[in-house]
Amino acid sequence: VQRGYDLTNDFAEVFRIIKEDGIKSLEEIKIKPGKPINVMLYKKAEDLDDAFNTVGKFCAFEYKFDGFRLQCHSLNGAITLYTRNLENVTQQFPDVVKILESGIKTKNYILDTEVIGINPKTHEWMPFQAISQRIKRKHNIDDIVKKVPVMVNVFDIMQYENKSLLNIPFKERRKIIDLIVKKIPEKLQAANQLITDNIKEAEEFYNKSLSLGNEGVMAKNLEGIYKPGSRVGYGVKIKPVLENLDLVILGAIYGEGKRTGWLTS
Repeated sequence: VQRGYDLTNDFAEVFRIIKEDGIKSLEEIKIKPGKPINVMLYKKAEDLDDAFNTVGKFCAFEYKFDGFRLQCHSLNGAITLYTRNLENVTQQFPDVVKILESGIKTKNYILDTEVIGINPKTHEWMPFQAISQRIKRKHNIDDIVKKVPVMVNVFDIMQYENKSLLNIPFKERRKIIDLIVKKIPEKLQAANQLITDNIKEAEEFYNKSLSLGNEGVMAKNLEGIYKPGSRVGYGVKIKPVLENLDLVILGAIYGEGKRTGWLTS
């Protein structure tokens, strides 16, 4: 039942299948572009040693970008974009649609990506806060596209040419990503990756990621499948531990609309 829900995000559909065809029929559910699935979640590792112990050696390390997750679907070239909460935000990101149209060498896929902002003047990677406002924006989208351009980092693929890749090892999924993702500077790339069993190399990669403004790194089991909605040990995230701070608010702005009565910004 959990798997059925992860692949349909519709309990009514799950229960209809059970009633009409029996619970075993849930195993036959197929994913397809245009129908978002629950994303795979990654638990936090204490440090790099803990990451190796969890996912094994060799493993793949990737930058943990300080952006927002977009699930990108294309069905015969018709692209739709979903947040990690499965909200359709295609309208808010016409630039991402154009990037995918020009940089992905196939018309049918489901990609897992992280989108980050690029400072148009310094070309530095920007923090999540710089682009978070775009998720809910309905108006003046063209203006903000020019103000904060974005780069799409592809880190996983769940469906390719009408074939589900959920049960394919990560190392094979990555090969497909490298095959179909055309690198476009500051627009599109496969997620930066290091495959190693060496703690020193992993530390250097981790520090490099932090120096670029990222949150840390991901460590992934090369044989791991893509399991939606579960923190199952196929991958972990490693990032600095932030100390708790006691703070006093010195200035704030009252919110509007549904935030009326609250101090927000």
